[in-house]
Formats: sequence, C-alpha cells, structure tokens
Amino acid sequence: MNRLAILGSYPPPYSGVTTHIERLCRVLDDRKIPYRVYNATSETGDGDRVVSVQKHRGRWLVRYALTGRESAALVFSDRLPVWVAGAVMTWRGRRVILRLRNVALHDYARGSWWRRRLSRYAIRKMWAVVCVNQDLLEEAVRLGVPRDRLLRCPGFIPPASAELDREGTDDAAWRFCAQHDPVIAANGKVNWYRGTDTYGLDHLVELVARLKPQFPRCGAVACLAGHGERDQPYLDELVRRAEALNVADDVLFLTRPGRFLPILAAANVFVRPTNTDGDANSIREALSLQVPAVASDAVERPVGTRVFPARDLAAFTDAVRAVLSERRPEEPRTAPASALPEEMDRYVALLANALHPTAPAPAG
Repeated sequence: MNRLAILGSYPPPYSGVTTHIERLCRVLDDRKIPYRVYNATSETGDGDRVVSVQKHRGRWLVRYALTGRESAALVFSDRLPVWVAGAVMTWRGRRVILRLRNVALHDYARGSWWRRRLSRYAIRKMWAVVCVNQDLLEEAVRLGVPRDRLLRCPGFIPPASAELDREGTDDAAWRFCAQHDPVIAANGKVNWYRGTDTYGLDHLVELVARLKPQFPRCGAVACLAGHGERDQPYLDELVRRAEALNVADDVLFLTRPGRFLPILAAANVFVRPTNTDGDANSIREALSLQVPAVASDAVERPVGTRVFPARDLAAFTDAVRAVLSERRPEEPRTAPASALPEEMDRYVALLANALHPTAPAPAG
C-alpha cells in the first residue's frame, strides 16, 4: 500500500512529539501525501487516519514489522526494540525513516556491547535518519550511516492560529496568570536522567523563591505531559518544597491534558532547565511568539535563546532575572508565520520521496 505509516503518538496528551505529529499531519494533508498514524501511547484515534495501538502494543509492533502493508514508515521512538522492528521492516522492502530526537542514540552507542551492536545494526538499515541536532547526526555518522542518508531537521512546525485558542486549557492556568506578574512558563514531565530531574522541575520551584525579593508577584506555571500515578509522589515532594519556601501559591503544576501554546503566549518568559535534550520545539515556539527563552546548555540552542550551564541554579536564576529586568510592555501576540522552515520543507520532501520507489533519500 503506497502510504506512509507514522509509528509514534498523537495528542492528547500534548508533548513535543505528539504536537509535532499533529502538525505534521496537517502539512501532509495540505500536500496530499497519504499517511496513517499508529498511536502507541494513548487511546486517541479515529479508526482511519489515526489508529490507536496502545493496547498490546508490543505484540502489535511485532505483527506490524512482519506484515505491515504500508510501503514506508516514519518511526518516532527512543526504544531500541522499536528500532530493531524498523530494521525488520526493511527486510521486506519497506522504506523506514527513523527520527532521532533525544540522547538515546548517544547512550546506546556508549552502553553495553550488545546495545552498541544492535543500535548500530538497526540504524544502518534505515533508508533515512532524521536528526534534530548536529550532535545526533555526527553520532549516526560514527556508527556508519552514510551522510547522504542523513537529514538534520529540528522538529518545530509553525502552529495553526487555532492552537492559540484558550478553550480546552485548564482554567486554573488563567486564574494563576491573572494573579501573577511576571509569569514564567515551563513544560515537560516527571522524568529522570542519570539520577537528576530531567526537566528541572525542582529548580523551577527554587527559581521562584529566589526571584521573589525582586519580583514579589512572580509565578511559574508548568504543563506536565502524560502525568500518571507513579509520578505524583515526586510532584507532592516538589509541592512540599514550595510550601517550605513560602511559594506554594506561586508555582502551578498542570497535569490535565491541554495545549501549552496558549499559556506560552501569555507568559513573560519561557524556561527550559533540562539536563539533557534533543532540540526542544517549545523553545522555537517561544521565540516565534516573541517570548524570551532561557534554556540550559545541555545541547546547542536556537539563536536568540539565553543559555546557562545545565543544573546550575544560580546561573539559571541570574539568566531569568536578567530577562525579566529587561522586559518591556508586551503587545498582543499572534501565531507565527505559517511558512515552513527550509529544513522542514526538506523533511516533508523526504517523506514524500519515501513513497516513490526510485527516489533517493535527500541529503541534508
């Protein structure tokens, strides 16, 4: 079947990957590129364009690798078994495109011998590999992927204007924003990388407490994607820390599914205090909305981002304080221009080419 299979996830919940796929579907629709999303992370689906395979997804993946009908597949995953399933698809003549978006490839390449060998084998079998940053591209080269099968492309796709609509976003966010000035926006989830809080939610709480003397009405709102029961104990711990610092009313963790973009557009600054990262679409969203962005130096950041050393709380605080001290009265923000970035055009062209048997994978 001459159709692109997208193996990934679809909102809600809203995260960097689900939002990217939702916007990518809009672009594919506009360009008449046939596709089907196989949603492995939630029950969202319409039975046709988006199909939920969350239940028994492991068995589904094995079956699809061996019998899937689509002629090409775009794989979103940091899990090695999924990469191997993609390699199996190539045995059957399928064109498989792997999108690398975080540190997983680096960790596999430096892990146990079998992870190194298996990840090297899987990634070299791909028809094309899309990397969100240059470090990932160079790692893929070191593992033996020819440069003419690699494309560097950050995941940011300009949002539709309807995504700025506040409907569907938790009302608690707007009550919070009305009571605080300046407003600091953040996003992420409860997650750990090498023993530390991946998204720096702990530092977000400390940040507010340190800013209070200069900005007594400041507050931070963080949208957390895919929050589950297993994550709540850590969130409770953060709330207790906020209470101890006397900022419990000034830090809001939103765990209900909802779009982040309207909150981002209402904020005075966006922060990304991660200890590892891929590219971070939300930074590019902030910059496109003229919202100042402060981020760790975990990876290379887009031009215009104020960067500080990862997990350095003092430097993080200084960077945010400097941005807030420089702020001017904001004008109403609108959705950014709808034109695709040049590298995203190449990405979509690659997906279209994957459906034509004689077309090569474009280099980037």
